[in-house]
Amino acid sequence: MTGTLANLQGIIFDLDGTLVDSALDFPAMRRETGCPEGTGLLEYIAGLSSARERQAAEAVIHRYEMAGAKRARWMPGALALLQAVARSPLRAGIVTRNSRPAAELTLSTLGAPPLDLVSREMARPKPDPDGLLLLARRWRLPAARLAYVGDFQFDIKAAARAGMRSVLYLQEKNADYAHEADHVFDHFDQLSALLDLAR
Repeated sequence: MTGTLANLQGIIFDLDGTLVDSALDFPAMRRETGCPEGTGLLEYIAGLSSARERQAAEAVIHRYEMAGAKRARWMPGALALLQAVARSPLRAGIVTRNSRPAAELTLSTLGAPPLDLVSREMARPKPDPDGLLLLARRWRLPAARLAYVGDFQFDIKAAARAGMRSVLYLQEKNADYAHEADHVFDHFDQLSALLDLAR
């Protein structure tokens, strides 16, 4: 962990892999859609030449995401952190590459506190900063007083491009690029301390 986040006015989270584990089978989604390794699924689908191909691939992603939403589980300490944020003056939201139906099902199934949600239907997907900046505008807050919490390189890049602080939820799979984030934590209790929410 580096520094503090106590002077923030808002915090934005990635959803799957950060707040929750939906156990999405990305290799299977790639096989079914024909998406090559190293290419983002959404970017691959957007580049397909025919509407029929795009619709078929989107249907595959939708099926996997909705199944993942039904079996999603909170990451350790994530719900307690969100509840503490809800009691604080901080604005809180989610920017996800998931669809809105899948994200809403995940949050309602798990009983999440109210959060502003930006899904892929509402903004260009990360690493584009569009969704993060949409929330900054909605909240009428400067990007520099916001942070984005995620588990993937796209999350770090999106935060940097938006002018927000990047916070990486450190796991074995992402240790290679942890140095690119402004702040790093490996349990949500640590993030609570970074935000000065620990009591």
